[in-house]
Amino acid sequence: MTKHSRLARSAGLLVIIFFTKCAFARTYALPSNGDALIGKSEYITTSSGETLINIAQRFDVGLNGIVDANLSINPAQPLPHGIRIHIPTAFLIPAQKQKGIIINLPEMRMYYFPTNSHGIVMTYPIGIGRVGKTIPIANTAVLGKRMNPTWTAPKDIREFNEQQGITLPITMPAGPDNPLGPYAIYLKIPTYLIHSTIIPESVGKRASFGCIRMHEEDIKDFYPLVTSGTPVSIVNLPSKTGWKGNSLFLENHDALQEHPDEGYNGMVNALYHAGRGRATLVDWQLVSFLAEDHDGLPHEVGFKVN
Repeated sequence: MTKHSRLARSAGLLVIIFFTKCAFARTYALPSNGDALIGKSEYITTSSGETLINIAQRFDVGLNGIVDANLSINPAQPLPHGIRIHIPTAFLIPAQKQKGIIINLPEMRMYYFPTNSHGIVMTYPIGIGRVGKTIPIANTAVLGKRMNPTWTAPKDIREFNEQQGITLPITMPAGPDNPLGPYAIYLKIPTYLIHSTIIPESVGKRASFGCIRMHEEDIKDFYPLVTSGTPVSIVNLPSKTGWKGNSLFLENHDALQEHPDEGYNGMVNALYHAGRGRATLVDWQLVSFLAEDHDGLPHEVGFKVN
């Protein structure tokens, strides 16, 4: 099944796990002993007339998470009462230095390790650039931030809108029509920002011209914590691996179209590096299945042999 057909027919939900005053923030204690698995999956049942897209926005999950966790359910279709929905609230922390901000583009998710709050990680769904407009995969840093920013429309966005018969102003003041919303975090990569969005359904989609979009309630929580100079790692990790105790987990996402991964061989390499130094038994049949079915969920695929 292709990604496009799955987007048309699938959905899922995300339950809030919160430790701060913001109802949308998900803050987890960092696992000990180098473990990577945080959170756990849940299930809910729907109420009559709900749509998964609306529920997803209410429960702060990106569209990709909705689609991938629950195949064969149309995210826009009103649902009857009692449909059981998988809520994907388990994640593997990317195998990167746990400092500042990590943006994993294929996962469409951001991880933040607060400077003054050791031992925790905060994670949020994000929207990313459409095909051909992906933010550069690089290490950078926060340049600055601004509330109620003025938006200067880049040339490519103005040209795109002109093709649709829309003439954009070169600059747009703060307000309900400003696509940046009320919060903007500027990166040292010119023209690329992390910002709120007036199109919440775009979170979890490839819809922007390169900027990283966040739900307004998420960035409202995140914005005060970020300072100039905060390191930002933009990574391309369609396959993530990590441990919880003696169990080895694999989490697989669709690769970016302009950055195709190595498929099964890439997953094998990732598992090899994760298991290096530990005698590990791996269920290669399950790994082969996950290479074809990218559901975005952590799966136990092996265990340490004592």
